[in-house]
Amino acid sequence: MPELELARGELLARARAEPVFFLSAPEPGPLSAEAKALRTRLFSEPAPWTAFSDAYERLRARPRELRAVLLTEGYLYATQPPLAALLASGVALDHLFREPELTIVRGDKRLHVKLEAGVYRWEDGPARGEPARLWLFDRVYLTGDEPTPARHVAFGDLAEQLGTTSIEVERATESALLVKLHYGELAVPAVLRIESGRAALECEVVPPDAQARVDAAHAAARRYARVMAELRARIGEQVEEALPFDEPKTEEGQQDGKLRPEWRTAYLKGQTSFTFNGDRYSVFDATGRARLPQVCVDFVLDTWERMAGTRWLTRAEGRGRKIGRLDVSALGMENQRSVEQFIEFARAHPDWFELFEVPESERVAFSSRRRFFQRLLEVPERFRPSDVVAILGPRDDDRLHYHSFFIVDADPLSGMPTVLAANAGRPRLRNWEAELENAPRRGIVARIRPRLSWLESLVGASDQALLPRIPAESPPG
Repeated sequence: MPELELARGELLARARAEPVFFLSAPEPGPLSAEAKALRTRLFSEPAPWTAFSDAYERLRARPRELRAVLLTEGYLYATQPPLAALLASGVALDHLFREPELTIVRGDKRLHVKLEAGVYRWEDGPARGEPARLWLFDRVYLTGDEPTPARHVAFGDLAEQLGTTSIEVERATESALLVKLHYGELAVPAVLRIESGRAALECEVVPPDAQARVDAAHAAARRYARVMAELRARIGEQVEEALPFDEPKTEEGQQDGKLRPEWRTAYLKGQTSFTFNGDRYSVFDATGRARLPQVCVDFVLDTWERMAGTRWLTRAEGRGRKIGRLDVSALGMENQRSVEQFIEFARAHPDWFELFEVPESERVAFSSRRRFFQRLLEVPERFRPSDVVAILGPRDDDRLHYHSFFIVDADPLSGMPTVLAANAGRPRLRNWEAELENAPRRGIVARIRPRLSWLESLVGASDQALLPRIPAESPPG
């Protein structure tokens, strides 16, 4: 799969996907002359938007032919990043099918959707009842119509379990993969067996002088998996609560950040709402949870506080703030709502954070997508889940703006960060393309990595049960 693997990092950064490895390339099925011509244009033109629009225009009333153009052996599959991003964002199930039930294979999982009032909704999985969307590399078929054997293998959280920075596939068969497991600069030969469409470690050949390093990586991975489970769970809470971004509905100039102090005052006074610039805002959501406005760095700090058991009481519990193992307001940060001040704080506390700052001369704006993603992959261990990334650059008003977000997941093969979490309107899980498309002139200025021991201090004793991962999809809204 040379073509796909060469573009793998950028593909997974620009289109939401469950990272998989293809043992062989899927092939298109029989096509009418019209569909073949449309598909040839779509998959060959460097800018596929016109071809995509033409396919929809001409085949919108013929879903069977439309899916023959857009899907490849049932897979939402592309090896060109612009086309992959377009397919993952623009293809809807109800455009391709009219049948009542479908099965979607995502990695090693089989999920089911059902057509209700013209919309396909998940029948199972963490997003049950929500509208279903296809991700890149998903495979979809009519329930009951068993497809040809799968061409992909999933990795799940294997890299996170082992503590590898990347996995390099050297040879593939239907039952096993010969790989190199990269632990930073150390590369260890290994065999991964394939069981039910998923890769698992069979054995690794560790040189005697490297055994201690690999054992340490495995041990750190077990500790890391525990804090990541907690981090993802607390992010998932905020995604589900849909906490509002701290931007007034009516602004007089730039007033981002003004709502949170007003919310706090109203909350502590026992009020259920407050007004700002003539607009009314609720103190609680419909279930009675605190509806706390956030700017981007609030989302980061609130997540860590939630991991530590710090939270605002619900309406039923009364009014107040339960303090757990972390209280950000007691840390002495000059302005805890400023990304710039947060970076300064990380710099001043190397025992808690590992800070990497990008020199101004080396910063790459997201508008230069190919270079941007190449830089992300230059040193795979430079970015990993649990990191906080800070970006800076001009928005539409030509003023410099910071933004910050978590890295939540990464591709186990390339090491490319694939899922980001931030509040930029509401808490959401998105890829790089979705997170940065509204401000493409911004680039990465810093990466703040909380040290593992510090994260462990937030979650407390190690005998706590692991918490569930965040939902596969953010709720719509």
